[in-house]
Parts: sequence; C-alpha cells; structure tokens
Amino acid sequence: MKLLIVEDEFALADALRDRLQQEKYEVDIAEDGITGHERAMSDTYDLIIMDGMLPGMDGVNIIWEMRKAGHKTPVIMLTARAGLTDRVKGLDAGADDYLTKPFEVEELLARIRALIRRNHGPEDNLLEVGNIQLDRKNGAIRNSQTGTDVTLSGKELKLLEYFMDNPGQVLSREQISLRIWGHQDTVEYNNVEVYVSFIRRKLKFLRANLQVKAVRGLGYRLVEDVSNG
Repeated sequence: MKLLIVEDEFALADALRDRLQQEKYEVDIAEDGITGHERAMSDTYDLIIMDGMLPGMDGVNIIWEMRKAGHKTPVIMLTARAGLTDRVKGLDAGADDYLTKPFEVEELLARIRALIRRNHGPEDNLLEVGNIQLDRKNGAIRNSQTGTDVTLSGKELKLLEYFMDNPGQVLSREQISLRIWGHQDTVEYNNVEVYVSFIRRKLKFLRANLQVKAVRGLGYRLVEDVSNG
C-alpha cells in the first residue's frame, strides 16, 4: 500500500513516515500545498494523510479539487483547529475522516486500516463483523448463520457501516453526527440517539452477536457479544 503525507511540519511528517514504514506501508511526503496537490492528482496512492493548513494551497481546496476531478482516493485530514466549522469544511470537501492535532499515532493507524478495508476489501459491497453481514449495495444486513435479513434505511446503513468499519472503537456523538448528517446541533444529537436505537432493534431481531454499547460521556462502540448468536 502506498500512502502520501501532505504536511508542512517536517518533524511530524518524518515521524509519521517512520512509523508507517514500520507497518510496511510505502510512504511519500509533500511539504507544501502545491506539491501535495500535484501528487494527490496523480491518483497513484491508496490513501492520503492531508494537513488542513498548508503553504501554497490549503488541504480543503486540494481535497475539493481531487473530488471535482473524480479522484476517489481516501483522505484523512489533519487539523490543529478544534472548531467544528473547519472539520465540516473538510468533510464536505470530500475528506473521508479527520483527526485533530495532537493525536495518537495508533488511532491514526486504526483509521488508515479502516479506510483501506473499506476501499480495498476482497468484496467492497460486503462488510462482515461477527455473525452480521452488511450489504452496502442492497442496503440490508443478514445473519450469516440463520440467513435472516432485514432492510436498512439510508441513514441506518451509514450508521451501521460506520460502526462496522470501526469495531470496538468508541465513536463520539459529534463524530457520528458529522459523518451521517454533515453538521451538528441539538437536533442532530437527538437523531444519533434515535438511529442508534433503530440499529439496536434490528440487530436484536437478527439475533446478532453484536451490540452497540453506550460509553458514558464519550459515545458508542460496536462490540461482539459471544454469549449471543
């Protein structure tokens, strides 16, 4: 797998490259927006790690240009800004995920693995965790042991896909709201609760050995329940 890091903080970029190479990734670095744009538009990378603020051309505009040109390379945006608006701009431009600096490298690695699984899995339309198979194309989930299936609404599909792409990882209400609705307010937070309850009911109906568990003060995570299924 070949990755591109677009980051003007060379010490950070160099440290990330060393760690990623330990994980057997091939890594290139671009230290400014112009070079990053040229390399990103080459469409030769499996994933791009993109800083939001860059000299020459900022990361949001690079991502926007990529998507406008039809490039589908997954992008994780890095930002030193904690403000919601900047994250929304990145996701709206076409970023697949984001991390706010400072971040733990292990979390970045987990997100890289999730995006690569999503984009380079053996069967892109089918995602499987525990005894549940999610069919992205047909918008349905199936118990692989019993054959029982159930259809999902569009947002239910996006939400369960997000959980299944990140099994065991705590996803905050803010992350879920940004991923599913693209923005955040009181109504969207309520919607997160509602759609989590929808997902739980359908998993229970299918006798899934998966549960969406609340983590107090943090969010939700998808875990396997070995006592079921």
